[in-house]
Amino acid sequence: MAIKDTLRQRTLAPSSWVLPKEESCIAPENVWSNKDMDPAPEEHRLWTGWTFFTYWISDALNPGQWATVSSFVAMGLTWWESCLAIFVGGFLVALVVTANAYIGAILHTPFAVTSRATYGYWGSKFVVFSRMVIACFWLSINSWSGGIFVSLMIEAIWPQYARLNNSIPTSQGATSRDFLSFFLFWLLQLPFALIHPSKLKWVFNTKAVLVPVIAVGTLIYAVKRAGPLTSQALSSPPNRVPGGSKRFIAFMASVTATQGTWATLSINVGDFSRYCKKPSAAYVQMFAIPGLFSVFSIFASISAACLNSVYGTTDSFYQPYDIVALWNTSAGGRAAMFLGSLVWALSNVTTNISANSISAANDMTSLAPKYINIRRGQMLAITLGVWGFAPWKVLASATNFLTFMSSYSIVLAPIAVLMAIDFFVIKQRKIDIYELYKPDGIYRFSKGWNWRAYVALAFGIAPNLPGMVNAIDSTVEIGNIKYIYMISNIAGDLFAIIVYLALNRFFPAREPQIEVAVHDLFPSSPSTSFDDQGGYPVTYSGSDPVTDEREDKSSSQGSRVKEKI
Repeated sequence: MAIKDTLRQRTLAPSSWVLPKEESCIAPENVWSNKDMDPAPEEHRLWTGWTFFTYWISDALNPGQWATVSSFVAMGLTWWESCLAIFVGGFLVALVVTANAYIGAILHTPFAVTSRATYGYWGSKFVVFSRMVIACFWLSINSWSGGIFVSLMIEAIWPQYARLNNSIPTSQGATSRDFLSFFLFWLLQLPFALIHPSKLKWVFNTKAVLVPVIAVGTLIYAVKRAGPLTSQALSSPPNRVPGGSKRFIAFMASVTATQGTWATLSINVGDFSRYCKKPSAAYVQMFAIPGLFSVFSIFASISAACLNSVYGTTDSFYQPYDIVALWNTSAGGRAAMFLGSLVWALSNVTTNISANSISAANDMTSLAPKYINIRRGQMLAITLGVWGFAPWKVLASATNFLTFMSSYSIVLAPIAVLMAIDFFVIKQRKIDIYELYKPDGIYRFSKGWNWRAYVALAFGIAPNLPGMVNAIDSTVEIGNIKYIYMISNIAGDLFAIIVYLALNRFFPAREPQIEVAVHDLFPSSPSTSFDDQGGYPVTYSGSDPVTDEREDKSSSQGSRVKEKI
């Protein structure tokens, strides 16, 4: 009985999960924080424009991106219209990604901390929580997709695995084999989550070499399989959307889905850009995102168009595993199926580690720093995040997949654009990073919430809600307002920006408006200060002490103090 009570106390009691309090170089003593939430130290600022370029190459080469452009073909666009939708959507999302990456490169603070300047110290928690949930959802979706690749690998060696006895009801849309493979992929993925990404460089490099080979091989297979039907498949596919308004709606819906794919990263890109050597390193993304994704989408769109024409279907070959499964026709085909599945599964692992598990762990750390650090956050994400959703429902069809991506982005897109507008327009690029760590600092607004941001966010989300309902259930009649939903990100961003600027014009928050930007930690050297424009360190050759006046807006003081640095 004593052992049972001891185990219960050590596992279930909240006190047993309390982490040792770490010293922070910036957070006040009474605020529980950790080093992961501090501004990136100088020695960790190693990212360059080339780093961002290679990062986006890695992110472009994944099954999710392949499925995105293929689903446009399944919806009735031609291969080149699908690629154009990727380019337009990629360019629009690159504007926001680059803007928020620049902010992270200037402040060197993680997204969870940076967002406090816009949404308030406590109000930012909702933003962080929303981002965390979507990161976990994508973690689950990629893991389920990886599980299907595991099924194909096992079938390539033991074909009888495809006939594994099923005890799951048909209504679930998945089989016992699917769940077993899902579990096996989770086990294979788990060790990678326990290793720091900096030590997984060889995995990312392997993926960067092998995935293009599989993509080219898939394209060749699809074109050869289509044979004389290739020309028709590429110019006028059987499921071609009629011209006029219907085709325009399909195209804009595809553009919106493309934006939705990267709506999550447009919010928390600062978690990566905080490690930049120079803010200008973020600029490369304006060209890398639309360019790289458009090039890679050519392989997926042509492959989907050719195979849809051959098999007379519009919804079965939008996922890479649907195509790889077609290779199970001979010994050589099974070998290709095994290798192709292995490479795609590896791609899912790297995407989950770099873009999902670490992002979710960062968010959890900021939400509960007393109980969760990065390691614990990753374990929670890789367990609860993977098993807490029903990804097989989302991946069941191209329509479901597009609906999912468009739906969550109606919330995340305006969140991201408001952060950019607030920094560049409202705050005039002047932020005091020390105040971001104070619950009662100048970014407290109204009891920790910036109501202006949330009113603007509501105006950005509300017009798209009827369209989202109609997309989920087409029997719900909503009239012509459904057309707003086809440009949900553009419309939501525009509404949110207009309302936010108006509210700040007529009901300005005076306290966060500062004269001198503090964009970096105060150095210990007395010969260094910060300029008045961008908050950059300025070194003086003279021996006179340099002073910097800044306003300490804590709740207990509110007086102007002069600090020597």
